[in-house]
Amino acid sequence: MIHAYALVTLSKGIVLPGLSRRTGKPCRVVSTRQLVVSIRHDEVALEGCLDPRGHGFRVGIREIKTVQRGLIEHAKFMGPRSLIMRRVLDLPTALDYRTGSPSAVYYSLATMDSVELIGGWGDAQGNVTVQMLPICGFLVPTEDPVVAPWRQLGHLWPNGQFARPSGAEVVSFVRQAGVVFAGIMPSSIVQDTEERFAQTWGEVWRPGAISEEALIMAEKIAQVSKPRKYVPVTPELLRQAAKKPLLHSTGVPWDYAPTNGYPGRKIWRNGLTREGVAVPRDDWAVAKFFTNREER
Repeated sequence: MIHAYALVTLSKGIVLPGLSRRTGKPCRVVSTRQLVVSIRHDEVALEGCLDPRGHGFRVGIREIKTVQRGLIEHAKFMGPRSLIMRRVLDLPTALDYRTGSPSAVYYSLATMDSVELIGGWGDAQGNVTVQMLPICGFLVPTEDPVVAPWRQLGHLWPNGQFARPSGAEVVSFVRQAGVVFAGIMPSSIVQDTEERFAQTWGEVWRPGAISEEALIMAEKIAQVSKPRKYVPVTPELLRQAAKKPLLHSTGVPWDYAPTNGYPGRKIWRNGLTREGVAVPRDDWAVAKFFTNREER
């Protein structure tokens, strides 16, 4: 039995894989500073979120793994029939949340801390599209730490699904906040992603162990950068947050729109730029998505 619902306000915007308001399937990225959660005994479950315009969305994550200390700014407890709760709870979901993936978790940076990265997408017809986009959301092996270094399994793209990353690992975000939110992905999303990658690239897409170079570099960076603290999201944490005033930070960008007027956006399709120029083989970050695909 669910005992309570709450609207949780974050001090920074994050991104989540959003579900279609019609079909309940992953279809977009949602920027949010307002999470809708349910509380059952000692467990807090993520039911969905509100975007910057107050529209409700179901999301592809139910279980929150951890958040950066200070991320939860305020909480307001509400009934299931309140207007805000209904914006989310009345929406469909086509996901099975009962089984969390044993192989991958989801990490989000703050929207203001997005990083420009290259990722690839293969469709059922064998076409491959590669883009450089600002990325905030990552699919990461379950055993990897929240504080870098960690490996990249997928980049959350604007279509709400994951693209194959060009790079294998993230060593550090230097002075940026790094990961601010971590959640458990449903097995169905991870399995679909892995099958889609394997269909296009075979098993070559899977990253190996974290390199020794990355571990050494991360250790050196950690010596001069204070490590961030992380806390689990519990009913007690929300009760404490409910006692705080709602500040609503102003002037902080948190709406994530990577394809709208983004001047640095680059696209390659089946090995060609939009101008029809072939990708040089020495541009390995891009060429790797198109090299020897027929030999897999």
